[in-house]
Amino acid sequence: MNTRYLKRTLPRRISRTIFALTLATMVAWTTGANLYSQSHQAEVLAPPAAGLIPVNLPDTGDLEPEVREQLVTAVKALTAATNDPATPALKLANAYGTVGELYQAYSLNSPAIECYANATRLVPSDFRWAYLLGKLYELEGNVQKAISHYKIALRLSSDYPPVFVNLGNIYLQLNSLDDAEQYFNRALEIDRGSGAAQYGLGQAALSKRNYSSAVAYLENALKLSPEATRLHYALAMAYRGVGQLEKAQDHLARTGSVGVRASDPLVDRLQDLVKGARLHLIRGRAALEVRRYADAVREFRKAIAEQPSSVPAHLNLGAALSQTGDVTGAVAEFEETLRLDPQHLNAHYNLGLLLAQANRHPEAIAHLRSTIAGSPNDNNARFLLAQELALVGRFDEADAEFAKVVQLDPNNEEALLNRVKVLLAQKQYRQALSILENGHTQFPKKQLTTTTLAYLLAASPQVGLRDGKRALELAGTVYEATAAIDHGEVVAMALAELGRCDEAAALLRGLIAKRSDTSDTEMVEKLKAELSRYETARPCRPRGDSIISDVGPRP
Repeated sequence: MNTRYLKRTLPRRISRTIFALTLATMVAWTTGANLYSQSHQAEVLAPPAAGLIPVNLPDTGDLEPEVREQLVTAVKALTAATNDPATPALKLANAYGTVGELYQAYSLNSPAIECYANATRLVPSDFRWAYLLGKLYELEGNVQKAISHYKIALRLSSDYPPVFVNLGNIYLQLNSLDDAEQYFNRALEIDRGSGAAQYGLGQAALSKRNYSSAVAYLENALKLSPEATRLHYALAMAYRGVGQLEKAQDHLARTGSVGVRASDPLVDRLQDLVKGARLHLIRGRAALEVRRYADAVREFRKAIAEQPSSVPAHLNLGAALSQTGDVTGAVAEFEETLRLDPQHLNAHYNLGLLLAQANRHPEAIAHLRSTIAGSPNDNNARFLLAQELALVGRFDEADAEFAKVVQLDPNNEEALLNRVKVLLAQKQYRQALSILENGHTQFPKKQLTTTTLAYLLAASPQVGLRDGKRALELAGTVYEATAAIDHGEVVAMALAELGRCDEAAALLRGLIAKRSDTSDTEMVEKLKAELSRYETARPCRPRGDSIISDVGPRP
């Protein structure tokens, strides 16, 4: 898992991005494909009878001795059962299922699926293997096979709530809302305390724009799962739908990354099978997901004690330490990760992010370049690299990186505006204007791009580029939609550029009256200085020398 977020703050027209280390950025969880090397399969366990399939056994050579012994012992028992023609079908199915559970516990999904497939063919009436097979197909993204096996499991046992919740979630993703609601309601009939089912019904109601029902379901889900901070976002959308904007804003502010998880005894018990460093990795990851960072640190340290060369343990320990505020410790763990695996892109990115926050810009730049070298389409890393280059005054390089971000993602308004800031710092006003014009043409509804374009047309230091009439048209459209003071200020600038000084002054007086009851004294003083110019200077055209300080980079 390596999703990255860059926290933005935009206090005025354009501001420097403030990046924050987040759990979603930092946690780099290693899936089964990394736990074992499946590219070199040691052998294939041949099927003992017609109708069964071979099982591709993974190479266990690189595992901790304790884990290797555990798997080898289980496979030996399975091999003995397959080699004995007298083995009853039930015993053979359980042997396949036992090995499948071990593989699933260690996220070795492919051989686990093969084991479960044989177990279901040997004993089609056993609910466990049909359900776990459906679960693995769901994890693998094979939706139709997941649905098929979940429905087989339901025919065998209709009183296990996780089956209904899983089916509800799948149909929700497929936008089959009536089917989703049917399965979530069946889960609630069996277990009224299922927060996952309440959440699913709330999501379905949101999709149907039945906002009052969504509020009811989601509030119930939050009561049942108060730790699920991701619920707050859905609740914010629901409250916005019913017009309760204050509650919507409150929930939006409390949104986090912890989701709602249904209790699933058949899957949960698999954790008890895990041994060695991987057990502590799983426990540490679980602690991170619910923001118990101190517990996560302890578990990842235990994983390292079990296996000092564990790359995921050092990487995740760095993530947990960063959340406790121990930046020095986090940096040390990411550096150790790179010592063990010099090409580890997550470690390079995370180090770049931490070092950028610590104003160690040259080091941050080096790690971010390493990230991009290994993953050229990583726009988060490229955006952060461009910011760092701008902060140390390497504007040509920063411009090139921002341009690549926009090329990869034309919808990235922040990258486009940061590129404009870099160009303004180099007094390349015509090119900055051209980029803004192209951005506005492509995305005419983006208010920040529109306002920045109007600002440059009204107050460009290169006077020949000014166009007060067009600036007024653009800024007026945005101000009419938002009534924001910043946008009104640009309207006043456009009026001043057109020589309509009295109108510009009148507008600013109104803006100052609105702002005077706030604590933003700096803004009020700036507006008063502009007002004085509009009232006394003739002509009262905006001064172009302030545009860099207003929208240029903040080194």
